[in-house]
Amino acid sequence: MKIALLGLSVAALATSALAQTTIAHVESQPAKGAFTVGQIEDADVIDSANHKAGEVEHVLLDAAGKPTAVVIEIDRVGPDKKVVVALADVSVAPEPGDPGDHIVRTKLTKAQLSALPDWKG
Repeated sequence: MKIALLGLSVAALATSALAQTTIAHVESQPAKGAFTVGQIEDADVIDSANHKAGEVEHVLLDAAGKPTAVVIEIDRVGPDKKVVVALADVSVAPEPGDPGDHIVRTKLTKAQLSALPDWKG
């Protein structure tokens, strides 16, 4: 299985701005600041209010194998709710103090995430 890479602007993350997501196709020469799909799955999701909203359940790929969206499992009481968020609405960065883990930030609030339709994948 070919692992797709997500390239993000780390400088934009430092200013809390969300960078436009780009895709790196060559695994042996990933772009600076690129992350693998495997690193992003299970990453904590932080909402626009800087609160943990859930975690990444899956990275969705198009027919060509390019990442297009993430499925987020929202933290809540009761049954699990999973929603799809476009890559344009998220950014990724290494977790401070633990570069092996990653954080996914979204420009949506937890309430906005919860209002999205359920993902039935």
